[in-house]
Amino acid sequence: MARTKNRFNAMSAEKTMAPDVIVPEKKYKVALYARLSVERVSIPGNSIESQLDIMKAFLLNHSEFQEYYVYMDNGYSGTNFDRPEFKRMMDDVRNGKINCICVKDLSRFGRDYVEMGNYIETIFPFMGVRFISVNDHFDTEQDYNENKSLEIALKNLINDMYAKDISKRLVVTRQHEMERGKFTGSNAPYGYKVNEADPMRRFVVDEPAAAVVRKIFSMVLEGKSLRKISIYLQSEKFSIPAQYLKTGHLYQENGDEKKIWHIGTLSNILKNQAYIGNLVQGKRKVRLCDNEKRHFTYEDEWIICENSHEPIISREIFNKVRALYEKKVKDSPFSSERGKHISIKDNIYAGLIYCGNCGKKLEFLSSMVDKCGKLNRKYYFQCCNNFDASKAEVSCRVRITEDKLDEIVHEVIKKQVKMFTDKKEIISVAENALKQDMKQFNEKIKELKSQIEKEEYAVSRKYEEYVTGEISSKEFSKVQERAKQQIDSLNGKIADMENERIKRKKQLEEKLAILKSLYRVNGKKSLDKSILHILIQKIEIMPDSELKIAFDFENPLNDVVDGESAT
Repeated sequence: MARTKNRFNAMSAEKTMAPDVIVPEKKYKVALYARLSVERVSIPGNSIESQLDIMKAFLLNHSEFQEYYVYMDNGYSGTNFDRPEFKRMMDDVRNGKINCICVKDLSRFGRDYVEMGNYIETIFPFMGVRFISVNDHFDTEQDYNENKSLEIALKNLINDMYAKDISKRLVVTRQHEMERGKFTGSNAPYGYKVNEADPMRRFVVDEPAAAVVRKIFSMVLEGKSLRKISIYLQSEKFSIPAQYLKTGHLYQENGDEKKIWHIGTLSNILKNQAYIGNLVQGKRKVRLCDNEKRHFTYEDEWIICENSHEPIISREIFNKVRALYEKKVKDSPFSSERGKHISIKDNIYAGLIYCGNCGKKLEFLSSMVDKCGKLNRKYYFQCCNNFDASKAEVSCRVRITEDKLDEIVHEVIKKQVKMFTDKKEIISVAENALKQDMKQFNEKIKELKSQIEKEEYAVSRKYEEYVTGEISSKEFSKVQERAKQQIDSLNGKIADMENERIKRKKQLEEKLAILKSLYRVNGKKSLDKSILHILIQKIEIMPDSELKIAFDFENPLNDVVDGESAT
């Protein structure tokens, strides 16, 4: 009779095996994560390449690392984990592509004490992820005592304090430099250049561009609207400020990408005190030491140094233009000042709506409408190319109100719903298809795991024969090696099956979400963002207000019905 109680598993018993018995080695798919913040770029030995070299050298000495993938965040602070490559790495961890993360040292992973501890002590163990810090000699797969744990916690705390201390020093230093009148930014305003030979980095007049600035101010004094000024600059083929900075071409030349003078660009020029000789800084700030994100500051927080450089515009002209401009802004239905107490609502079409003529995303704009003495916002979508730059230019002429867009989109989606008659029955079919598919995957995975258990049990029986002397060590090693190969193959099949199950589940859940969203639209008078982004891939508005809607599906029943009928 077979012995079942206290059954021995020879595949996992390292300590009791003979010295020449082969022990299966767990293989790891490794993420090599490197990070470099702006302030540490110049520190020797800390470059992205140096970090990767150290980690790759470490991997060469360890056979359990099967393959590796590289993730690099260059120019990102370690004080938070809002980094693109870090997010991509964690997505790969969740998808099963990665089961080990390696960094040069703990500070490269992050400098937030609380979050670092959360990842190392909670998140990674829960996800079954091995974490290695090469220079700290830290590996979660190795046994480490309370002293080692305390050492790691202290290092994380020091890294956190270091980052905040550096941030605080930079803030104080930069603030002092601004107050002294030193320009701490990157680029001078249009019409000026930075004198890098000057310790204070003062502005010097760039005469070709300065002439354009003077022309803009003079046209405003002549009563020209910003729209007409924009059309004039476009017709004369002047490069916009950003393009001029990049190419050095005052006029657009052959091969230059056509850029449009937006109203906002002109507005910023007309209110920039740099043109009367004032240096204005501190309009935006960030304080990592206080966990404060980059944001715009109030005007009374700006640091202004008067007469710091040669003016392009006289104060008299500047003040006249500002007075004219502010009056127009105050009276305009599009003025942000006029309706600043009325909040702007969320754009539910964000990322979906494009110009059918030039292909650019449409801008979400609003104007103020006075109804019975009460101000309200009227929303509309418009292409940024929506004007005639000159007779030779072709205007997109794409503009549509949000009300009209809602009406058309709602009607089109409702037509899609008509092909599905019995809501309860169809949703039930879709849900049953999902359950049945998952059940089949689970049964196949269970069968493969059962085969692994049989292999392990067979090796255990052979181990008993080896212990009693019925077979030699060499014979047992051959049996164990064959079993290992078979188990590795079965584990590979399980991994493939798991990935396929995840993909299939996601696919069917998306189909189910589409079906439910279609019915939700049918029973609602208004649209919401979540429904739109599930159902629609892209909306194009043509110059004649015709809509082209690309849905994110053809028939959401195709897969689920086929899956249900197949069972």
